[in-house]
Amino acid sequence: MAGIGFELRKLVETRTLRGVLGAAFSGILIVAGPWLISAASLAAAQRLPFLAVPGIALEFTGAMVWALAISICASAAPLYIFVRLSADLIYESRKGEAATLLVKYAAVSALVSIPVGLGLALLLVVEPLSSLLLVLAFALLLAAVNALWAAMVTATVIHKYGRILLAYGLGMVLMYFLARALGPSMGAAGALLGLAAGYALTALLLILASIESLGREPCPDAFRRLRAYAGRYGNLALAGLFYALGTWIDKAVLATFGGVAAPGTRFYVNPGYDTAFYYANLALIPGLVFFTIVTETDFNLDLRRFIGYLGHRRQPEIEGVKTRLIRDSALSIVQQSAFQAVIALGIALVCPLFASSLGFPIAVFDRLLAGGVFQLLLLTALNMLFYLELYQDAALSALTFLLSNFLMSLAACLWGRAAEAQGLPYLAACALSGGLAVTLAFRGLHRFDRIVFLRASGESFGN
Repeated sequence: MAGIGFELRKLVETRTLRGVLGAAFSGILIVAGPWLISAASLAAAQRLPFLAVPGIALEFTGAMVWALAISICASAAPLYIFVRLSADLIYESRKGEAATLLVKYAAVSALVSIPVGLGLALLLVVEPLSSLLLVLAFALLLAAVNALWAAMVTATVIHKYGRILLAYGLGMVLMYFLARALGPSMGAAGALLGLAAGYALTALLLILASIESLGREPCPDAFRRLRAYAGRYGNLALAGLFYALGTWIDKAVLATFGGVAAPGTRFYVNPGYDTAFYYANLALIPGLVFFTIVTETDFNLDLRRFIGYLGHRRQPEIEGVKTRLIRDSALSIVQQSAFQAVIALGIALVCPLFASSLGFPIAVFDRLLAGGVFQLLLLTALNMLFYLELYQDAALSALTFLLSNFLMSLAACLWGRAAEAQGLPYLAACALSGGLAVTLAFRGLHRFDRIVFLRASGESFGN
């Protein structure tokens, strides 16, 4: 996302209120658009009159959470490979091919998701023959979400902020009014169809905006190239998969041991904890915008400068720019973490005012807010490792996140302390894996000149 960071920084450097607010607003849309539209749709749907019926509300929430979780986890590995290939095509000034790759990838993702979603829904609905509409709605929602991820990622490299805002806005409007129209007669299935339609419209508009910005050129053998990249960057795919699983594994464990589901379904959820997690993740948005505009952009510039010095400058100059890279990277991470901590503290202070209306326990929400500070640290360090192409270290950090969150959540459930411990495994796992990822990232920075020379000699170091 460094490209969008440069564009947003231009707005900040105008030193005008309009420029700063424009950068922040655009950054929020680009970085957190899917989270915002998800949260807004959930909040809006929960206030629809027909969802006041407890069984219908639980059926809708359960199906929505399962669709999002399955989509994020199942699509993570191929999506990371898609992003890597797209980034390479754009870097090589083959933007038209990247747009065509997006169309093909999004279309295949959606088409494959429909039969997969139908199969999963048949397993998760107790009597699928009497709930065919719910089964179909779940499959369509899964397909729309999978297409949206690819469209959202590609949209980060275009500069059509107004079109992106329009895509999210129109998707939200369609989602709300279609759910409102279909819900009274179709129940939770109608709300899910509205949700799927809104996501699909957003994805379509983002794809069209990307095509308009990037152009269209043939991209022959697109999926053969994706398979080749998957073999070459297997650890990158694993890093994405482990991180996605890690974000959901505590919720899955809690649902297994003490979750609830609407009658006739197996969409087990923990409403209080799931809602707290969902809204606590929204607190990451300011930190992610800071990361996009400041941390990542500075790191990108300093890393480019350092690589440019290698082989062209004297050793003292190379050591000097490396020292600056390490020092400035550490300073940016400290500033970003402090900024996110202040945001989390501020939200925690006002949390008692809205927690009851949103339906989550304050103590759990506070733990998840604290976890978010370390989660942002983990995300930052993972991105640094991606820049350095130390994918093996990134996969190890993400695996640590997954295993620690799983084992601590499982232990809490087995010892009968699941309710009291909610949020603590996630906080501890984020802190542990974030610390490991930062350590590995700075270890890589300290020896990056050696790594570059090893790669130049033909070694696939860190892949």
